[in-house]
Amino acid sequence: MQEIAELAGTSVATVSRVINRNGRYSKETEARVLKVIRDNRYVPNESAKGLRTTRTQTIGVVVPDITNPHFSSLVNKIETGMFERGYSCIICNTNESEQLEIKHIQSLRAQNVSGMVLISCLRYHAEFRNLPTVYLDRPAKDTAINEGIMICSDNDQGGYLATKELLAAGCKKILVVKAHGDDINQTIRFQGAMRALEEEKVRFSKDMLLDLDHVSIKQAEQEMDAFLKKKKIPDGIMTTTDTIAVGIYLSLRKAGLRVPKDIRLTGFDDCYLAESCGPGLTSVHQDVSQMASMAIDFIMRRLKGDAVEDGRYYLPVTLTRRESTAY
Repeated sequence: MQEIAELAGTSVATVSRVINRNGRYSKETEARVLKVIRDNRYVPNESAKGLRTTRTQTIGVVVPDITNPHFSSLVNKIETGMFERGYSCIICNTNESEQLEIKHIQSLRAQNVSGMVLISCLRYHAEFRNLPTVYLDRPAKDTAINEGIMICSDNDQGGYLATKELLAAGCKKILVVKAHGDDINQTIRFQGAMRALEEEKVRFSKDMLLDLDHVSIKQAEQEMDAFLKKKKIPDGIMTTTDTIAVGIYLSLRKAGLRVPKDIRLTGFDDCYLAESCGPGLTSVHQDVSQMASMAIDFIMRRLKGDAVEDGRYYLPVTLTRRESTAY
């Protein structure tokens, strides 16, 4: 920084203000300093800076399954958006493990991250109360917890829309396939499906529910294989993720059942899998771009010291129709 100051004809303090975008300096001085930085390929030492300020230009991002297309798309948009604002991201994959999540949280705190974006199994970490933190995609399991910023889709409405689409196509024997475990969104989407069935006075029996251990193409395919061997053939299938829908489609194809001629099928997420699955998968669209944008905005506002109230933000969902529910 001393060398940059000498080359730019200014003080070290001014160089520091330009690099950190903090304090007063003229546009001319900023341009001169930045040109010297570019010409000399200067890179700030973030580790040293973090020791001095107790914070780094780094955001922690905790994700439950980076192989899930919905989560990978969300993380990609967050990372890109934070990079444009001068921040890098440390991405931690928990594999849906609460124990691993806690270890990642401890590691991120030790690295003095400036903020956190959590797609969490636990949903809430009290130790981040004073750190800019956004909880994304998954609501709290404990509805009594109202602290922090929570951004997620209207999952109940999504389950409702997907099931209404099947009902509109004339389906009466609807199978619901979801995953249980720590993802409460799966249960909320199921509740939305039940609301649609009740509204149309269509009876639902427990033997028309496939409850998977986790979101997986392979497990969805295997469980559907076993279901079909019981000679139970639904006329419509509502799934709670596009990933599950792909496994269901593969199983139906092996059994010689055609989508949508024999069975109509819906997914949830509207990720790239929906476009490439069979004839094209009708899917509930989550606005991933808006979700990521809001998370970034809240983090940046809190980093600047702006007052941001805690609250829950539910983003609307829509249905993207494709050939899998054609009628």
